Amino acid sequence: MQKLRDIKPIVEIPDYSFWIYFAFIVVITLLAAILVYQIVKLLSTKKVNRRKEILQMLRNLDCNDSKKCAYLLTKYGKYLVTDESRARLYEDLVKKLTHYKYKKNVSTFPEDLKKEIRLFLRVHDE
Repeated sequence: MQKLRDIKPIVEIPDYSFWIYFAFIVVITLLAAILVYQIVKLLSTKKVNRRKEILQMLRNLDCNDSKKCAYLLTKYGKYLVTDESRARLYEDLVKKLTHYKYKKNVSTFPEDLKKEIRLFLRVHDE
């Protein structure tokens, strides 16, 4: 047999496909871990109880400023109403507070109205 002269020896071609595949797996795993972490974090955050925030804000009202107090009790008190008896209590309170909302200069709340406001706010503790 004659020796072939024009055939060159086998040349090694660098193959990086294994490392590319490995990097792809690592990136996908990292993204999945971050996604799971974000979902768990989102689900585990405590929801702020809007009703409790409103109740606390209304308890901290200054009853000496009767006009502002009347407006805020009327505006936010409706969010505290959950049943029929509390709705009636709220409606009675709003009727009594209407006098203090629409006049330019108003006097401070009488003691019986302050007691009724405290009763309205205390009923919502239960």
